[in-house]
Amino acid sequence: MNNKIDIERFIKKLDSHFNKNDLLGAKECLSFWEIEARNAGDDRALLTILNEYLGFCRRVNDKDKAIETIDECIKLIDKLSISNTIGAATIYVNAATTSSHFGNVEQGILLYEKAKKCYIDLNKKDTYEYASLLNNSAGVFCTLKKYDEAEKNYLEAIEILKLNGKYDGEIALSLVMLAHTIYDKNDNPDDSVYEKIESLLDESISYLKSDRIVRNGNFAFILDKIAPSYEYFKRYDVAKAIKNMSKEIYNK
Repeated sequence: MNNKIDIERFIKKLDSHFNKNDLLGAKECLSFWEIEARNAGDDRALLTILNEYLGFCRRVNDKDKAIETIDECIKLIDKLSISNTIGAATIYVNAATTSSHFGNVEQGILLYEKAKKCYIDLNKKDTYEYASLLNNSAGVFCTLKKYDEAEKNYLEAIEILKLNGKYDGEIALSLVMLAHTIYDKNDNPDDSVYEKIESLLDESISYLKSDRIVRNGNFAFILDKIAPSYEYFKRYDVAKAIKNMSKEIYNK
């Protein structure tokens, strides 16, 4: 067979599950559409579905499926001859983040470099996708204790997102991650370091309150990632408020 999969329908259905934090429903949706794409012989749709699967694997810590999916995504990109496209770069970033999440930092760095080359070659360094690469690769640099490189990446990502004007939730998350980076790179932080961290956390809160943010599952997911950081930095009331906001969104 060589039919086309209605990929917009798939994305809409998957988003409906994530908006309710229905991970079981999301898994069933991914599995169903993966089979449909394979049966239809629609490799482009399959690549899109598998790319979504990567993020799901990180959420549920399914390492075996993640490794299998990364390998197939890379093979499909080569098969479709799309290795120097924005779409491929986005998948490389997702695969790199997933590889790093499950401990294969070396593969993650190589995939980030492939993605970075695509963005540079295509003159797309001012995009949300490139900012995502910077944010995610910064996390790897932190793992490797290369804090200066991580800080540089976070700062560049934040500036790109601020200029874009559509990703205030992501800016809030980046600011929190930057605060962690600055804290971790200073073995004996002095008052000036703590002042910088507090300033970043305050700025993050201001972005979380932005009227431009769509209160959907993606934002709730960001809130869930940020809340533990506010607990870590002993801002317990803020952490509690963030958790409650997340629950309200998922329960809509």
